[in-house]
Amino acid sequence: MKKSIVIFAVISLLSVNLFSQEIPRMRPKDRFIVGTFTDIWSDLPGNMETRTINRGVSIDYLQDFPISTSNFSFAVGLGFVSHNLYGDYFYERTIGRHDFVPNVLDLDYDNNKLSLNYLNIPVEFRYRSRNTPQTIRVHAGVKAGVLLKAHTKYVGELLPGGRDTHIKEAKLDNIETFMFGVHGRIGYGRFNLNTFFNLTNIFEGNNAENASFMSIGLSFIVF
Repeated sequence: MKKSIVIFAVISLLSVNLFSQEIPRMRPKDRFIVGTFTDIWSDLPGNMETRTINRGVSIDYLQDFPISTSNFSFAVGLGFVSHNLYGDYFYERTIGRHDFVPNVLDLDYDNNKLSLNYLNIPVEFRYRSRNTPQTIRVHAGVKAGVLLKAHTKYVGELLPGGRDTHIKEAKLDNIETFMFGVHGRIGYGRFNLNTFFNLTNIFEGNNAENASFMSIGLSFIVF
């Protein structure tokens, strides 16, 4: 009987000591993130073809708000992203609007791209592991973007057999100023695989108004 009382007392003391220890709150992390990716375009006009890699870059700074003592947090911030479309059609002004026009003269060129640069507001719900050799993370959320600048860049012939010319045009029409989509990030340590799915129209009132894209790439957490 005495032995049972002693065992019960020891277990009770251990239980009180265990539950009296406060679980530490998770520290804010994953605030400055840089990434590179490729855009996979769909529903482009005609027989337009793009490069396999339509490279882009992103920079995000977010404030991280841990949720109590859990492994979850909420984050919101500002970001910059540059989406690029390298194709064999030219984004040119035709009859009062900008359209994608085929290379009917079979011009030889080194570079032909449309660049779309946005200021983003990312909002994320996050999970991060603790007490592991490297942090395992899963982030998911949305991004709303406002178009800062759109421009085309062409390096190549103006006429068949002519000399190469460098042309950059920034006054582009028929591009929506607002973009919205969902994004995700999964990683181990500081390196992550990230995705973005655009949910809004990129172009309006031209032959590419149904075009869209998704992004797949890698990101690195600076701090």
